[in-house]
Amino acid sequence: MFKDFLIHASFVITFLFIGGSLFKNNPQMDTTLQKLKLGTLAGILGSVLMAFSIQITPVIIMDLRHVAILLSAFYGGFTAAFMAAAIVNISRLVFFNGSLETFLVTVLIMFLIAVFAALIRKNVRGTDFFKWTLMGVVSLITISSGLLYLVGLTKQVYQILVNYWLITTISGVLVYFLAGYIVRSNLMFMQMKTQSVTDFLTGLNNVRQFDSSLNESLASARDLNEKLSLLMIDIDHFKKVNDTYGHQAGDEVLRQLGGLLITCTHPSDIVSRNGGEEFSLLLKNCSYSKAQEIAERLRGIVENHCFSLPNGNEVRITISIGASTYLETTHCLDEFVKQADDTLYKAKRTGRNKVALL
Repeated sequence: MFKDFLIHASFVITFLFIGGSLFKNNPQMDTTLQKLKLGTLAGILGSVLMAFSIQITPVIIMDLRHVAILLSAFYGGFTAAFMAAAIVNISRLVFFNGSLETFLVTVLIMFLIAVFAALIRKNVRGTDFFKWTLMGVVSLITISSGLLYLVGLTKQVYQILVNYWLITTISGVLVYFLAGYIVRSNLMFMQMKTQSVTDFLTGLNNVRQFDSSLNESLASARDLNEKLSLLMIDIDHFKKVNDTYGHQAGDEVLRQLGGLLITCTHPSDIVSRNGGEEFSLLLKNCSYSKAQEIAERLRGIVENHCFSLPNGNEVRITISIGASTYLETTHCLDEFVKQADDTLYKAKRTGRNKVALL
């Protein structure tokens, strides 16, 4: 029995790492689709564990399939747990023989484990390890009750239950820490991935991601023969804000300006902070005249906006903007960014708080 359960534990560990790879880019399980995927994977794991189950009596098999359901409930809630239990029960019906009574008891046990585990995860207070332990104890009590109902309490069954509780407890603790390690690793991976392309202060694209988005957008515009506009934006006299109110206030102005640019632009527009007080806007399939209209509208919005400072004061700022449009103001990719930069500096040289024209 111990050897068989070690094989089961190996299957669980293997599926943990497979699941960790599949959900590496979204470890939060914050969508129904992700939860259904988790439940499906857990259900497949439970079915595989049944295929390698231990035949205790002619009608009773035992395995660690409930651990798959616990994992789905712990990380995906009721949706994932119900999906996993359903797949396990369907597999039990299709691929395994047994009496109708045994099948019905098994179905009831799996769904009860799913429901209890999901309720514990959601409603019980305490550490994650405490919740996992409680989920494991409840599932073992449920399974043991089903076994006792089917075969009664005998010396053989008593010994089986003792061994089963011991092996399952050890396996459960191992699975908990391994799963936690994989989830934490995925979260750290996502955090590092996000930080590599995101400006830490504003949450906008950083200069690295700007370069990547620029190259992708230019390649797309060239292939589709579409216009692509670029706005380069710079805060006027930003040093004065830092000198007067402090760098913390300056950071808050930058953060609020980034949010303002996101709010006032189209979702398909690409907003970036290129460094310091300089921002940029990539406008897909946008003509030069349209880009000028957008730039002027943004300039007016910023000029009339009151920026709240950490000390409760408010400050107003202005911005200067330069623009260029691929396939209109230039057909040269190398000149595209240079034109936007040149017109930005022209706006700053000729009075600021304006949109400069080519």
